[in-house]
Amino acid sequence: MGIGIFWVLLAAIMLGFYAYPSKFVKNYEVENLWSGFWLLAMFVVPIISTFALVDGLGATYKQIPTSIFLSIFGLSILWGIGNLLWGISISKIGMALGFSLLIGVSTLSGSLLPFFMGGADKLTTPGGMFILGGIFIIMLGIIANGKAGLLREQHENSTTKETSSNNNTMRNGIILCVIGGISAAGFNLAYHVADNIGHIGQISQEQFGNESWVARLAVMLPSFIGSGIAIMIYFGYQLTKNKSWSNFNHKNSSKNLFYLLIMAIVYCASLIIYGLGAYELGPLGTSVGFAIFQTGCIMVANLLGIFSGEWKNAGSKSKNWLYSGLSIMTIGIILVAFGNSIV
Repeated sequence: MGIGIFWVLLAAIMLGFYAYPSKFVKNYEVENLWSGFWLLAMFVVPIISTFALVDGLGATYKQIPTSIFLSIFGLSILWGIGNLLWGISISKIGMALGFSLLIGVSTLSGSLLPFFMGGADKLTTPGGMFILGGIFIIMLGIIANGKAGLLREQHENSTTKETSSNNNTMRNGIILCVIGGISAAGFNLAYHVADNIGHIGQISQEQFGNESWVARLAVMLPSFIGSGIAIMIYFGYQLTKNKSWSNFNHKNSSKNLFYLLIMAIVYCASLIIYGLGAYELGPLGTSVGFAIFQTGCIMVANLLGIFSGEWKNAGSKSKNWLYSGLSIMTIGIILVAFGNSIV
């Protein structure tokens, strides 16, 4: 179990950092930045990596029922919707609060639902109760973290005399994050269906001799493609509507695409490592692992926000809520890990 938690935490650290290079992208509109990133992250990086590293990929997929692929595709579309809503909302409310809200909602739904897709019998065991208790404690920490973000914004608005239009921007960003959080849980559910129900990883490992981490590429590729299709349809429309295609010809584009490629590689690697961690955590890995993974992302994002100056002008009250939230989430992670060790 220890190695599984290690992989999940490593994945969380990576995902918490993946969006940071976007701060250095210049002369791109929102649709340029995120369409470029998602094209690389959902298609270019995973497709090249999977076909280069996975043996017997086609033969593996031939053994999977069509209904499994349809389920993965449907859930991955929800994941795609969550991805694009988060990408839009962080430009409105900041990385720290955006992570807190979206990941908070997706943690609750994405951690609990797998219990009812194969692990319901463990709900009433001592380990299951510790896991559930830890998840709800994590949610309390996420709520405290969100409160910190709201207080920060209120303090900054009061000191800079922001207009009501900025308050509307904050409200709209929060709404997008909540909807995106519900949709983003599709990622974990798609992984659960692919690996725990469709057994794609097991087939890839046992029949074709792929290492466990390589097999996770086969597990996740259909989800990447389904999510990517949904995202690119949206951003293709936005680029056309706003006449932003020409921004890709800007003199800074080469440098911008380099930053986006770094983001895509880190993002994809973090999800593959998460999948490896969930596999190592056992039958409840998609519940336990997802809770730890998402919470770790929030903690890393907030620490990154502190070091990058996002909280520089926040009041002491908001900082106290932030530190309290981080402490509460840490306790929740410990309880979830302990529950998984005795389940």
